[in-house]
Amino acid sequence: MNRVGVADFCFDMGFSMKRMVNLEAEAVSHIAQLGGLDPIAASTLLSWTGEQSGAVRMTFRNETFVSRALKNPKVRGCPICLREDAQDRPSAPLEAIAMRGDWQLREVAICVRHQHPLVFLWERSLPTERFNIGARLGEIMEGLLEGAFELPRTSPTAYDLWLDQRLEDGGDETWLAQHSIYAATSFCRLLGTELMRLTESVGVDDRDNLRAAQSAGFDVAIGGETAINKALDKLAAHASAHNDLPNKAFGGLFKGLARPYLHEECFDVFRRILWERIVSIWPFAADEVILGYSLPERRLHSLQSAAKETGVGPFLLDQFLINAGAYSSQDTRPAPRKTFDAQKYADLLSEIPDLVGPIKMRSEMGATLQQFKALAEDDVLIPRIDFPTIKSPWRLKDGIMLVNELNEKAIVVAESDDDWEIIQKAKSRTKMNVGLIISAIRDGVLKVARRKGVQGYNGFCVCKEEIDQLVARSIDEIEFKPRHPEEVVVTASAFGRSVGMRENEAFVKLVRAGHTPASHTDVSKTGKKRYYVTEEDIAAFHQEYLTQSTMSVEFNVFWRTLITQLQTAKVKPFTSGNEEYGHLYLRTDVEGYFRSSSLKV
Repeated sequence: MNRVGVADFCFDMGFSMKRMVNLEAEAVSHIAQLGGLDPIAASTLLSWTGEQSGAVRMTFRNETFVSRALKNPKVRGCPICLREDAQDRPSAPLEAIAMRGDWQLREVAICVRHQHPLVFLWERSLPTERFNIGARLGEIMEGLLEGAFELPRTSPTAYDLWLDQRLEDGGDETWLAQHSIYAATSFCRLLGTELMRLTESVGVDDRDNLRAAQSAGFDVAIGGETAINKALDKLAAHASAHNDLPNKAFGGLFKGLARPYLHEECFDVFRRILWERIVSIWPFAADEVILGYSLPERRLHSLQSAAKETGVGPFLLDQFLINAGAYSSQDTRPAPRKTFDAQKYADLLSEIPDLVGPIKMRSEMGATLQQFKALAEDDVLIPRIDFPTIKSPWRLKDGIMLVNELNEKAIVVAESDDDWEIIQKAKSRTKMNVGLIISAIRDGVLKVARRKGVQGYNGFCVCKEEIDQLVARSIDEIEFKPRHPEEVVVTASAFGRSVGMRENEAFVKLVRAGHTPASHTDVSKTGKKRYYVTEEDIAAFHQEYLTQSTMSVEFNVFWRTLITQLQTAKVKPFTSGNEEYGHLYLRTDVEGYFRSSSLKV
């Protein structure tokens, strides 16, 4: 105003221009006094200017930013704001023109008032030259007045309006209110930039790209963690190649949170959200550090990592995992990305290397081929996987445990004692299957003995008289003549066994509790009530319930696979009070799950 340069003015006032640019207290006090600013006005002016707070931090609008978020050799502004200022005093435009503090923040891209993009006004490396605002504006005044800096106007986005309000008075009703402006704006920009890759909506102008990224990220972030997770899942799905890692999937977002913002506390929530998605998608091992966080224990395995850890080939391991329900047989992901719950299938992975074929199993059990086949056919011994291409599906411990269990119950008899016969011979003579014989031994209905000097399963035998009595009772139950000959009837016990409800007379308990009909009853000579079911009763049961056996037939899938899938989905077996009935499910629960599930059966 008095034709005095800034440097000379500062010198005349008793301080250097550098001290004023650095906002030293004494210099700021002099300026406030000269301008007639009260403490509140001076404080407001400083809040829009930004004050140094540590080596690389600045306080701006009562929040902390890194200095580079505000300091830039390239100075931006709204040319319309400046032109209107100048036009208010045509005779002395430099006395009326003023820079706005929000223009310094790199995340601000538009003047909301004029709907005009911020443009570069000048560039100076030295702060004393950069902030000699009067001199710099004087150099471009002619262009400002002529509209040389003006661009086509553009409507502000929700992000632009949110940021303008947040800077003005801190107002924020979104999920981002709990986060600093610095962290929230940076995250929106980084996330939005990656989301734009999915739509290939990249413009020609960098300003357009920046605003599109900010808007895209903001529209997601205001939805909180749920919305952010969905967006991250889309990015992860887009990077589906076998060697695509998190840095490929999340690009600049991952790099930003992994490097420049790694130790910025205000980014902790955003970093944790991304970390949780990463460890829920990629099979990182325990103790690996991602984004500054250590993974205490492995959450996911991939087919590739599990094969490496177990020493089992991927092709063979894949069959085990499909059979166990770890993923669908229709899953086409490559081996490094075909993931599953590491903890849930830890036991399976530990078992597979120790599974054996029938020769080894028979040898360790001391069983003949026919004995082993009978035990397998009657589900006394159940393979860990029921795929014909797998030659070693048996858990050795199952066979050894069976032998040990029978040994504990067995008495020793002479090899020549003709009152006893080996279990396999009893099966052949009476046509009673081995499963029922073993079950009767476990229930205490049959005694078991071991031939003296004979080790292993081949030495176990049962009393001929007892087995004959058991066969007679079973035939009597199954062939009971009904009161109404036109109806086909079977004992509830026999029907229960036929649908896999063998343990603890589960079907009879279901009948007694009134959960399924039984049309006939009979009282035996010992006074025990026996139940019989007709075809109509059987149809009613099948309409209401599914067992592991009936499910396997209906869905044509091994029953263990189905049960595993139901357990994974938390579909619970039918119970009544404290009474349980084994693997018995309500048909509506099972069919409802498989209709809504992406799992294929």
